[in-house]
Amino acid sequence: MLLTIKPNEFTIRGKGLLKRFSKKKNMTTKTKVTIKDVAKEAGVSLSSVHLALSGKAGVSESTRQRILEIAKRMDYTPSLLAANLKRETFTIAVVLPEKNTSSRFYYNFMWDAAADYESAARSYNLNLLLTGFADLAETLANMDLENIHGLITMGYPEDGYVEAVARFSEAGIPVILLDNDLEDSGRVCCVKSDNDLLGRLTGELLLDMIRWPAGELLVCAGFRTYPNHYRIVESLEAYLKEQNVYMPLVCEYFHDVGEEPLAHLKKHLLERPIVGCCTVNSRATLVMAQALDELGLAGRIPLIGSGLYSESVQYLEKGVVTALIDKCPYEQCYQALEMMTDILVRNEAPDRPVAYVGGEAVFRSMLKQYERISFRKR
Repeated sequence: MLLTIKPNEFTIRGKGLLKRFSKKKNMTTKTKVTIKDVAKEAGVSLSSVHLALSGKAGVSESTRQRILEIAKRMDYTPSLLAANLKRETFTIAVVLPEKNTSSRFYYNFMWDAAADYESAARSYNLNLLLTGFADLAETLANMDLENIHGLITMGYPEDGYVEAVARFSEAGIPVILLDNDLEDSGRVCCVKSDNDLLGRLTGELLLDMIRWPAGELLVCAGFRTYPNHYRIVESLEAYLKEQNVYMPLVCEYFHDVGEEPLAHLKKHLLERPIVGCCTVNSRATLVMAQALDELGLAGRIPLIGSGLYSESVQYLEKGVVTALIDKCPYEQCYQALEMMTDILVRNEAPDRPVAYVGGEAVFRSMLKQYERISFRKR
């Protein structure tokens, strides 16, 4: 299969398939009802609609009947293209950081999303090639492009990564990035959290919680070069200035757990007038929480952490963490898979180059609602 992206249109060539579609859908399909329309009207996911219409397991009988009734009322007819694709299987490579490493607090939820989407993918004749990496550029370089029809992976701003992703784009393979964007890679879309808004949310929460009028904020600022880290810090600082609060940020740049960052944070907490703390990534949340806990400062200095996983939830329940901001990695990956399905099955390109997944601020009193979804699964 060959996919070429042009400014307002794209072409997919598959076995016996050749058709051009405009992103401006109202130019060619003004009145045609799509499966997206049915999903929106029913308030369910695309995969639920497909399962209901195809008679497959995965949705309750009441939901199936409601979807069928809505589809009939809206005069929805299945896509001929989708029916033709039953003769062909497309492979989507989902390339994520290796499971169960120190990055598990964040990326394991993306793995969960991919695993949960596999049944829906099979119903569309899509095969998910789930691949873990230690070195993304090397992993992408070793993949056989002949057998891949779509790629979903991380948009790390590291040396060689733009070229590694561009190799797929230049071969006509649609690419959707997660978490960070690499605009020069030729990607079709990037799915990520709105880090500017998350920084402002962090600032608003801290100003409501700080007990002393003057002091400094201790920030675990992650990687200096990662937009999903530094944009949060920049937005936090901008929000404080807007509120006429001139509170210096004491930034510690590290990305992993360990004794060295723990010692640095303790030193700041003991020697500086720290009145509030925040983190921009999941692993740093554990280090900051440990520092406050071991120094007996839990509950005295507010901490806005990042990531909703079992270890951070324990600190939230204990009162060491005041609130957790979740970047929703599960939803990022799941939404990217739905978008890639639209591209390969329906020839529908994303209507924007960046799709934002809403973040959430979670307090201890809200944890009950997350118990049934293992802290982040849909």
